[in-house]
This record gives sequence, structure tokens and C-alpha cells, in this order.
Amino acid sequence: MEDIKNVVEWFEKNNEWDGYLITLLELLLGRRIGDNMVWEAVDNYLSHTEVDPMKHYNDYIFEYDPKTTWLKRDVNSIIYGNVEIWCDALQKDFSDKRKENITSAYKKQKQYETIGEYLHYVVEYNDVVKWQTDDYRKKLKKAVEAANIQYAVSSHSLRKSFGYWIHKTHPFDPDCLLSLQKLFNHTDLQTTMNYIGLTEEKNRQLINDHGEFIHNVLAGKGDEIVKNMPVISLKSDDFGRIIRMLTDDVDKYQAAINMANELRVI
Repeated sequence: MEDIKNVVEWFEKNNEWDGYLITLLELLLGRRIGDNMVWEAVDNYLSHTEVDPMKHYNDYIFEYDPKTTWLKRDVNSIIYGNVEIWCDALQKDFSDKRKENITSAYKKQKQYETIGEYLHYVVEYNDVVKWQTDDYRKKLKKAVEAANIQYAVSSHSLRKSFGYWIHKTHPFDPDCLLSLQKLFNHTDLQTTMNYIGLTEEKNRQLINDHGEFIHNVLAGKGDEIVKNMPVISLKSDDFGRIIRMLTDDVDKYQAAINMANELRVI
């Protein structure tokens, strides 16, 4: 949690507001849903960039010079007869192998009639998107280094963090993983657990518990109660109904609820 805070603050302190908004959209949306915090992030972004969204309603959210150049170029004003002419006109330093691959891919597709259209709307567009993505990754790397984070962090880590912390903040919700599976469009729950790091975390915990058990055995404490007894997940309302079946005493009911909160396994 501290690492997330430090990374976001780096973008703020360095006036990297595009990176700030991209980071928070990744963390808050998981590219699927969001909440009021999203609007706070957008408002903060707009206040610092002084962008009027109504004046740029049909524009891309993030300005990027190569993309702006690409958008302004009239594809019909220049006739590109082949990849060589296109590379010369736009000063593209493509290898012969890439030129061959582009020509081959153009011949296989059916959407664009001329190679000029294909070069503009497919080849150059994909390059521009890649450059812009790489630009954000470089800024994220600076933020991670400034936060002194010692483990590997990528732009994809933000989406995984979205799932991990949603699960961590809803430990007693039996439908939480099912919801995350649907949000991530995964085929099964195990894929979701692997993706957001729950499987790895559980494996580490099992190994650590076993190490502690062996330590106790060697210390002559092998008869100690094993910590990880079976855990049953219940919705809080269901748990409350079970207690009410056992007693009508309000004080006892509240005491049982308080005890459950103290003993709950997170």
C-alpha cells in the first residue's frame, strides 16, 4: 500500500499528469469498473492540465506528439505505392525483413484496398500506440525507482493490484473471486487466483507454516496445535442469523459478534 502511494505521489510531484491519470485508472478500474475515486482522479488531472473536456470531447485523452502528427496527416494526400516509398517519405528506418512482413500482411488482409491505407491505419498507428505505451512505462519505472521498490513492477502490475486489493478488502465475501473472474474475463477461478497473486501468496504461507512446524518438532514442541485449522467463509448476515438461533440476549449476541471480529482469519 505504501508503494502504491509513493508511485502516485511521484507522478504528482513531477507534474507528470498523464502518467498520474493512467496509473490511477489502472488501479481503480482494472480496465473494467470504478467508483467515486475515479472522478476525483479525473478532476485532479483536469485541474492541473487545465483541459476542458467539452472542447476536446472527440479527441484522444492523452496528448502525444507522434500521435498528433499521425492524426493530422491526410492519408489521401500522399500516394504510397509500396513500403519503400512510404519509408522514404516518413523517414522510417525499417529492416528489409520488416518491410517483407508488412507487405505479406497487407496482401493477406481484406479491410484496406491500398497499401497506403494499410500503412497509415495499421502499421503506423500500431507503432504510435507502442511508442506512447513505452513512454508511460519509462515514467512508471522512474516512479518505482524513486519509491525504492525492490521487486519487479510493470504497467500490468497495476491491474493485478486492482484485483489483489479488492480481494483483500473483501475477505469474507464468497462472491468476490467470482466477480473478479468475470471482470478479468478469465475462464476459471484458478486463473484469477494465479493472476492476482493469491496462489503464490498461499503457497508461501504454507511453506512458512510448515517450516515453523518443523522448527517446533526439532524444539520438542511437535504436539502444539497446528495453526491453520479449516476456515469457513460466511456472509456476515448469515453468521448473525446463526448466533440469533442460539440466543435472544442482545448483549450475548454483540459479544459473539465482537469475538468473531477479533478471531477472524484474514
